[in-house]
Amino acid sequence: MAKKIDLGKTKFHLLAVSVAADLALVKKQGEAISLEAMNAKVLVARAGVLALGFRPITDFMVQLAASTIRLVQEIEKEALAVSHHSVARLRTSNAVQMAEKAQALAKDSGARHRASIDGFVASMLETDIQTNENVLNHTQKLILLLEEIVELMMAASAVSSSARVESAAIDVRFSQSFQSVSNKLEQCSGTVREKVKTNLAVLEKALSVQRR
Repeated sequence: MAKKIDLGKTKFHLLAVSVAADLALVKKQGEAISLEAMNAKVLVARAGVLALGFRPITDFMVQLAASTIRLVQEIEKEALAVSHHSVARLRTSNAVQMAEKAQALAKDSGARHRASIDGFVASMLETDIQTNENVLNHTQKLILLLEEIVELMMAASAVSSSARVESAAIDVRFSQSFQSVSNKLEQCSGTVREKVKTNLAVLEKALSVQRR
């Protein structure tokens, strides 16, 4: 008979819903970065040779926005999977509890069908363990994707610092506009980084509890 594992009361489907809700803000910031990148490209075209140093920065911003939106889509998919498997896990856990009660009653009464009940309980325990593994695996994938966004935003923060240096060196007619782009990049990346790190901390703690 499979050994039952006490895996706690963490409601991963609720955590997944929370992550999904915050993704709306992350996606919005990614779209804001994309818009600023387009604005920066226009500025670079207007400034010409005076803003050659800023061109790689605008290219990075375009890639950053695309990567952020792509990751949001992947995270939405994993969050949905976590929610789905978490609900399935709750159902199997409840089924196990009911089956074990029936098993105890059969044992006390010496029922002839006790063997079939034992087999059913063993099967449900196996299912319970498997559904929990599904929850943990998809939660781990979700964490990795969130970590990828954090790393991306850290790179964005570094690039925004370089952008400010480049802005200061550009002709005064364009310097303020490029400075505004740099500040917006830093603001958006910082907002995303802090929001995602908060979700990461919650998920990592929940995962640690479940794996004890």
